Amino acid sequence: MKILNLLHVVVAQAFYRWAMAEISPMHPDVPKIMVRQHQLAEKYRRIWA
Repeated sequence: MKILNLLHVVVAQAFYRWAMAEISPMHPDVPKIMVRQHQLAEKYRRIWA
């Protein structure tokens, strides 16, 4: 299960990095994406803790 969670987090982080590169910095969803990236980073750290 830990492997699946880790795989999910890594794929989601890659998606959000791609999304941030593709959209305009003035897009209204940028703050939501940044919050989600932070949540995924925390989840990644918890998985390895």
